[in-house]
Amino acid sequence: MKQLIEYTGDVSIIDSCCGEGLILRQLAEHPEFHVATYGVELDKGRAALAETTLDYVVQAPIESMVISNDAFGFCFLNPPYDHTMRNEDDETDRKEFLELERAYRYLMPGGLMMYVIPHYRFADKKIARFLATHFSEISIARFTDENFGEYKQCVFIGRKKRGTFKEFNEKLYAAFKSLENEEKVLNILPNLAQLVEKGKRWTIPNGRTEIPTFYTRLENKEVFIDSIRESKGFNAFIERTKPKTLELTKQPLMPLAQGQIALLLASGAINGLIASPDNPEGVHVVQGMEVVSKVVTTEETEDSITTKIRTKRDISVKIITPEGVVKKLM
Repeated sequence: MKQLIEYTGDVSIIDSCCGEGLILRQLAEHPEFHVATYGVELDKGRAALAETTLDYVVQAPIESMVISNDAFGFCFLNPPYDHTMRNEDDETDRKEFLELERAYRYLMPGGLMMYVIPHYRFADKKIARFLATHFSEISIARFTDENFGEYKQCVFIGRKKRGTFKEFNEKLYAAFKSLENEEKVLNILPNLAQLVEKGKRWTIPNGRTEIPTFYTRLENKEVFIDSIRESKGFNAFIERTKPKTLELTKQPLMPLAQGQIALLLASGAINGLIASPDNPEGVHVVQGMEVVSKVVTTEETEDSITTKIRTKRDISVKIITPEGVVKKLM
């Protein structure tokens, strides 16, 4: 594919489904001209790798991108071979056509597109009509024999027509429709190596290397992490939502009543290891909890029966003595 294109000057090129960016980087290599590379990739890991390869990369869904129209001299497009998510009418669209239509807008008039999809997708009515209407200097080739068998891919090369009026080419449309037949594709279409041997080259027009509009409408959450952590409001929220703990660091001034001890046990305030000052080695393990249950009572009169439900709260305390005996107090 690299041997099919020629640069005429500095220019920007784009891959809106760039993956790790390796293909676009290889297509951009030129010893003389500055070829600025722009990529969009949904997957975070692949986008991180693409950032080390391409000049400008945005990790985002292509649907969220805002990109200058008529800005790029060359577009490499190898879209997902899949359906979109269902819309409100429970319908889906093919991504091959949607991404073709989208990438076409980014391409400058006279710019070159290289479009890679399986051969049978060229027979789709929308794709065939779009290509036969909006492009000139068209050629198509299949992948070489060693690579064609797995995904049945073909490469379309064409130049975006200039002007507002685009004439529909019925013969081209019929040719694209015929590519549904794999046998015909194998017998009629040249493979990429054979297309290179024919000596045909497509020139890429020169243009600007800095695209003014290239960003996503989605905000990157990582940008806000440090600001959130340093926020006074966020830290106040963390403090308010921390579990409350009761620490008894001193002996009470007056002896505790049984009810007070029960409440402390139920709240878990005196859970843990407890020892007598006179016998520090005689450590008991204590765990207290409140057991809540419902008590149903019935009162009968001559005219009615009244049922009452009340909440009963009991205290359960488990103790493990120094000898390992487990006791449960209710």
